[in-house]
Amino acid sequence: MLTACAASFGPLKPAWQQDPNLYHHGVPARPSQTSQTPHLVARVVYATPEHLARLIERQGDVPDTQRGFARMGDGTVELGVQDAATGRWVESHLCGGILFVSGLPNQAYRLVLKNRSPMPLELGVGVDGQNLQNGAVASLKRGGLRLEPRGTLTLDHDAHGPLLFKAVRGDGALFDTSPQGCTGLIQIAVFLAADAPSTGPEKLRGSQVAPLGLLPVGAPEQYR
Repeated sequence: MLTACAASFGPLKPAWQQDPNLYHHGVPARPSQTSQTPHLVARVVYATPEHLARLIERQGDVPDTQRGFARMGDGTVELGVQDAATGRWVESHLCGGILFVSGLPNQAYRLVLKNRSPMPLELGVGVDGQNLQNGAVASLKRGGLRLEPRGTLTLDHDAHGPLLFKAVRGDGALFDTSPQGCTGLIQIAVFLAADAPSTGPEKLRGSQVAPLGLLPVGAPEQYR
């Protein structure tokens, strides 16, 4: 039955892609295109392997080892961390919505982001409490980084040079939800780009109406 349902239902777009107020000529004059509230914030907590194990235990959720990209939030973006010297994916675990990454002090790394939506996105990236682009205090505001529809963006430098893991002391990064963040915490605020084309509100097709009140099947990250 589940297989039949999955074949019948097309994927539903997230609510922000169904906004009926989007302007239909791509002019950034509607809330979803100009909002200063992120659609999602992807959080990365890193530490040495021994320290990371303690952080994951304190998170109190089931860790899911990642081999490459991890789907963040509702699945709008995927995120992975690579070692800059070898190009290999760094040991990572998705646990309780946070990507836990094993990184040694002074190890150079890359952040690799993939846009899974058909809309251009705008990113604000804070690394260890600093804005990635200008070195100012980090915030969860729109930045100048653009992620094209279905595109991939690789970040390996900040305002001061290559991205390097730092020595992390204590467990503060796990609990810090401030806009600026702290050492050991990477926060990526994701917004709908101001020039995103508008498709208008999307109505459910007959084949997407769930029988007997069941939720659609096939993209569970959209229903967390």
